[in-house]
Amino acid sequence: MNKVLKTLEEVRIEDWIWIIYLFLASFALISNFFEKDYLITGNKTSKKAFKTINIANFIIVFFIYLYFVLLTYSRFKERENHTSIKSMIVTNANFIAATLFLIGGIIYLFTEIASDNETDVDIL
Repeated sequence: MNKVLKTLEEVRIEDWIWIIYLFLASFALISNFFEKDYLITGNKTSKKAFKTINIANFIIVFFIYLYFVLLTYSRFKERENHTSIKSMIVTNANFIAATLFLIGGIIYLFTEIASDNETDVDIL
């Protein structure tokens, strides 16, 4: 596929990812509402609601981060041998950053599932 067409397709996908992030932010606000209700009233239904929303958000974010890891990995593999040192450093740094975000997302998902305390993590 033409490099320009491939980049345009990647940008279209990223547009959809930003739209998904808008929905995730909305659900995070709803989650915070339920968490506040739980902290004030001790309502177990509210606790279940905010934990469920947070877990769903983290699962969606995991797949977004996975997409970026796969995208940067494909760019890493497509890199030509005659690329500049700067280009190689940027490509490698992007791949490492995407991988670290994915690892962080996995850790946050695990802690949200495993934790039984009243606090949650609000990093997306």
